[in-house]
Amino acid sequence: MIWHPDLRDAANRSVAIGTPGRWVTLRSLIIVLIGLACLHPGAVAQEPMQSTSLVAAKTLLLQARAASAQGCTGESDALVRILCAGEIKVGLRTDYPRFSTRDTSGRFQGFEVDLARAIAEFLEVRLVPVAVEPRNRIPVLASGSADLVIATMGHTILRDGQARFILPHYYRSRTVIVGAHDTQVSNWDELRAGRTACVPLGASFNILLAQRHVRLMTFETPLQLADALNFNRCAIIVHDDTYFMSRLADAGWAERFGIKFDFAPLPWGMAVARTGSHDLGQLLGMLSVGFHADGVFRNLAAAHRLDLSFLDQQRTRFSTPACVQSDGLPSPDCLIPPADTSTDDRPTSFAGSLTNIEARVRDWLGMGLDLSILKSVATFDLMIEGILYSLALICGSMVSTLCFSFGFAWAGRSPIAPVRWMVAGLSAVGQSTPMPLLMFFGYIVAGGVTYYSAWVALLTAILVLGFYNGSYTGRALIDARQALAMNATGMISPAGQDSGAIRRGTIVVAWSQLVSFLVNATKGSPAADMIGVPEFLAVLTDLTAHLPDRVGVYLVLLVFYSALVLLVIQALAIIEHRVIHMWARKT
Repeated sequence: MIWHPDLRDAANRSVAIGTPGRWVTLRSLIIVLIGLACLHPGAVAQEPMQSTSLVAAKTLLLQARAASAQGCTGESDALVRILCAGEIKVGLRTDYPRFSTRDTSGRFQGFEVDLARAIAEFLEVRLVPVAVEPRNRIPVLASGSADLVIATMGHTILRDGQARFILPHYYRSRTVIVGAHDTQVSNWDELRAGRTACVPLGASFNILLAQRHVRLMTFETPLQLADALNFNRCAIIVHDDTYFMSRLADAGWAERFGIKFDFAPLPWGMAVARTGSHDLGQLLGMLSVGFHADGVFRNLAAAHRLDLSFLDQQRTRFSTPACVQSDGLPSPDCLIPPADTSTDDRPTSFAGSLTNIEARVRDWLGMGLDLSILKSVATFDLMIEGILYSLALICGSMVSTLCFSFGFAWAGRSPIAPVRWMVAGLSAVGQSTPMPLLMFFGYIVAGGVTYYSAWVALLTAILVLGFYNGSYTGRALIDARQALAMNATGMISPAGQDSGAIRRGTIVVAWSQLVSFLVNATKGSPAADMIGVPEFLAVLTDLTAHLPDRVGVYLVLLVFYSALVLLVIQALAIIEHRVIHMWARKT
């Protein structure tokens, strides 16, 4: 029962005055009845609900204690193992202000740290913080390095298959695009392909950006991300809005930067391992219901000056009888579903075979291999799109290289001197300018001429790669033609008097140079990533920003590009054997 302070004081005064006993009793009864009538409508109904969840949690805890008393050897639930050890290992972040940080003395503090302490106190065990970061939050559960993770982890459909999330959720955020006030980005159309966004490694929203062909630059920690924005290394950074609470409260920082737009509301969940943690997960679910209804979550968040709107909603929801089952667990109808961070999270038809390959590599070589990018339809579709862009880029750049080569060779022997001077100047620019710089200038020109898109970026990259490699092979063709076109008097034949033998001979003499730079065009195609072409390297880099492990990603990348270069070399070898050798014999 909840007494209003004024009513409690009035009752106490009535006793202290020394009025007759009967009048004191009657007056006290009236005050009690008035107090009950003035209570919030949900206050009386709230207490049974809280007790249902907490009693169920305590009952389950007593059962686990009994199991631990019988012995701690053999296979047992994580809850029993925690009680046996007398400690709970909780994965916590070290660099997320107000939620979880670690000072120089090693002390953890923040909302999530206080939540971990509250759970440890309920279990009557010692809290052992385990430092985690976004890319290893789930792996530490799978390896047993942590019993529980409370680390700003969004609950998504993809992650639902990797860890067991505790429901109801303990917080919710939204993803925001942050940049300088003069940065013109207010919607998805303005965050177009070719623009780079800086993101934290392993964040769930990275795949949403990758699907929109936004180039991603990843950073290990949020502090590095904020520093990159502050020192103009990044024009745009993306993160949960919760991270910017303290920064936006800083007048100096808020004067320079602000939120451009937001997307993807994301519920946050505590998580335990998917296997061996059934009872622990049940108990934490009951506790979460009680912590919402009792206002524990809200009070801990308020102490760290967090936004309380979500927690107020959840407190009201789980103070309602319909949202709590008889066993103390939350009603499914009252829970927030995991966020859908992709268009299709169905497993691929060969996901099972890939899992077997991972297991065999782990058993045979003792190393972890993560092929997750091939197991999800969403990420696999992105890979296929990247492969198609890469094939189009490579074929286009080879054709472009040949066109620039023969174009420079033809114009370089023009009877018009200014034309020859122009070709010489362009060749010098192509040969002396680094490829990334040429790509950048191509991006600037294309962006000024037309609306920049993935296809415009692809065409720009094809032309730049062709120009770069053609500037070398064009010069080689000119030199070969001059060597073959010498007549008996030592003079070079005019351009219009080239015979078929001279033209064929020119290609034969310059063939090795042509082969070298056609292969170079193939190997140089990943440079198109820097101007927004969603080719294979770009896609896998973006997927690395979404997935916690990089080894499997770059292994796939190595196999792909090695196979592609070998295929081009083999195709050119066949052309040399069937055509170039024949021309050499005729010349």
